[in-house]
Amino acid sequence: MSKLRVGIIGLGGIARAHGDAVAALDNVEVIAVADLFEDKRQQFMERYDVPKGYVSHIELLQDKEIDAVAITLGHQLHHKLTVDSCNAGKHVLVEKPMAISLEQCDDMIAVAAANGVKLMIGFTQHYYGTSLKAKEILDSGELGPAITAVCYMSKNWGYKGRRPQYRSRYHGGGMWLTNGVHVVDRLTWVMASQAVSVSASIGARAHYQAGDDSATAFIRYKNGLAGVAVAVGYADGGPNYECQVICANGSLRFSQHGEKFVKVGKGEKWEDVPFEDPPAEFQNEWKAFVEAIEKDIEVPTHGEWGRHIMEILFAAEQSSIIGQEVMLESGAGWSNQTSGSPITTRHGWI
Repeated sequence: MSKLRVGIIGLGGIARAHGDAVAALDNVEVIAVADLFEDKRQQFMERYDVPKGYVSHIELLQDKEIDAVAITLGHQLHHKLTVDSCNAGKHVLVEKPMAISLEQCDDMIAVAAANGVKLMIGFTQHYYGTSLKAKEILDSGELGPAITAVCYMSKNWGYKGRRPQYRSRYHGGGMWLTNGVHVVDRLTWVMASQAVSVSASIGARAHYQAGDDSATAFIRYKNGLAGVAVAVGYADGGPNYECQVICANGSLRFSQHGEKFVKVGKGEKWEDVPFEDPPAEFQNEWKAFVEAIEKDIEVPTHGEWGRHIMEILFAAEQSSIIGQEVMLESGAGWSNQTSGSPITTRHGWI
């Protein structure tokens, strides 16, 4: 079988993680990149042996040899670039957060469906070896049904080092939309249900900036459970991206950054659980994307999933502004299957 041929749109720091992941797989290759800056194009092309470079995404999308694209530019550009890519007949892996409004999310989903292409949202932490092992343990029933969970992400920002998407809500920032999206994705994934309401406190607590630097959200789910999502951008000792799930017959903790572990708690003891950790950070993410295209199955973190995560994030912002719990729409069922399995509606949503 021939390799999936990919173009990368935008060559900021995160693009290198995508390049490393593609290089680690034998059924996909990057054949083109697009970026306004020639030095970035040349550096990336030399590092990953990419034959073609373009100034604009429009030029790249006209390349008939490209099967799929990765969109790694700013949050405010995700909608436009995704729509253009889908209309060009390319499968799309777009970085999180999906978009900066639900209307944009809906448009992206509709355009992908109309063109018969895959749309996958890059929820990186969904695919980490620690996360996959944790979900495997929860789904096995070993610990009994989940009762509640707390997921958080803490960083220690240097003010000068923060990019516009961290500082400006116009660009789809700050901490809540930029990194809280990871926390809400993990929490909702382990809760295995749709969110129905959220109550949150979000603000700029330690820095003078247009975007927030900390957020805490209490999220209720359709299955009757509730969990807490925390994202903080000024915590000493960071980074720390941990999630703890309390179940009827034990507890589970897992983390990828800072410390890297999966632990199961029984009684008063925690035991380490081995997990597979691929050499490239985004390798499992790309493996799932390519597999979905090759087998024509749904991608795990599809557009509807991405939209629901954004709905939670936006509702949390509204809750923080009005000081009240905000109810969410009850969305359609999901196809939250394991990549490689047939599409099914028996996915655990209640």
